[in-house]
Amino acid sequence: MSTERKPYVPQEIDDTEDRMGSVHPLDFNDEDQHEGRAGDTRPAAELEREFPDKRVREAGMTGGEALGPDEHEDGVTMDDLSPETLFDETAARDAGEPGSGDAADYDLSIVDEAEIGAGGGLDEAQEARVHPLDGKPWKPSEPLRSERDERTDELGMSDEELAGEAPLDSARDVKPE
Repeated sequence: MSTERKPYVPQEIDDTEDRMGSVHPLDFNDEDQHEGRAGDTRPAAELEREFPDKRVREAGMTGGEALGPDEHEDGVTMDDLSPETLFDETAARDAGEPGSGDAADYDLSIVDEAEIGAGGGLDEAQEARVHPLDGKPWKPSEPLRSERDERTDELGMSDEELAGEAPLDSARDVKPE
């Protein structure tokens, strides 16, 4: 009696929440979720968050009307659908979270141009020469081979064989009759 063995399928390391962050179920409830009665005023903090003074001042303005004294301004208002207004800069981690208005990342700092990039240590090419993945030491006298070289080796044709006096057969090289 033989039993069929199923191949081993490893369990996923990442789950949906690891890849996408927290996931909230969609709510297609037709009922209005607002609390209170018609005519009630909304809390001042909620109104200030949704309609800051600058947005209230610029409501209905076009780009030219919204220009300020700053030379770098482009007349974008909070009602425009532009990257400046669509990117959330309130430090909120979720669409349902109000955010604090502070920077989302406190680790940003001003650095000198010498500190940008690798800084200390080896870049990828230097690291590959010092610690090659195949374990064979790199010899400067040997030319580095590219993927293109590997593909031409598989085809069995060199650049010299492909180059010639006759143009390659293509429709653009043929004179119309």
